[in-house]
Amino acid sequence: MDVSIHQIRYFEEKEILLPDYIDENGYRMYGIDQIYTLSHILLLRKLNISTSEIKKQFSNFSPNDYSKLLKNSIKDIENQIGKLVDLKNKTEKIVDKMRLNDKYINRFVLKDLKKRNLSIIKKTNLNFSFTARNLYKELYKSKKVDDIYNKDFITLIDEKNLFFCLETEIPENYTLKSGKYLSYQFFINQEDDLNNSIEKFFKYSEDNHIKLTGQLIEIENSEIAMFYNKKLLIELQMMIY
Repeated sequence: MDVSIHQIRYFEEKEILLPDYIDENGYRMYGIDQIYTLSHILLLRKLNISTSEIKKQFSNFSPNDYSKLLKNSIKDIENQIGKLVDLKNKTEKIVDKMRLNDKYINRFVLKDLKKRNLSIIKKTNLNFSFTARNLYKELYKSKKVDDIYNKDFITLIDEKNLFFCLETEIPENYTLKSGKYLSYQFFINQEDDLNNSIEKFFKYSEDNHIKLTGQLIEIENSEIAMFYNKKLLIELQMMIY
């Protein structure tokens, strides 16, 4: 039955599997009835039924009760399968996204992007002290602190204000229009790296006669951050007109 002595003794202690008899040498002896009982116990344990519940079931469960139990278990298994499929699909998307993004690092690219819906967490002026403490304080206020780990964290920048946002599937506060965008991805280790890259971004557009409109979009991609130890991957975008 591929069951350890420890498990057998545990089931005996919980009074759900008793030996057929104990021989003169003190050995516990088991027969075919106990094998069927053990099979029953192992199945129920696979269904995450506790030993105390199994004891109750052995005492008073009818065939109809067991049928209901197994039908409910099927529903739980289907839910688990659905979650695993979702996890598999999400993981594949992260790997694909990493491979795609890897080609664009330190390159200026023109991208055709679809409409994106944003949830604005905070609007502030350019003097906002951008620290982890202040950022998380705003995330906690908006009850979206968990979202930063699995969604793009987006900052919209104009001449006067910063808008801290998270991308959402349904329209909330703001929408980035579909269209062609200038994109630039790069790594940063400190704040000066970001400022220098923003200057480089606008110089590239000027040198190449690319007219930009709207707000500067800064994206911190949380999903693929794990691939780059001790580095933060940033993408700058701005719409072309």
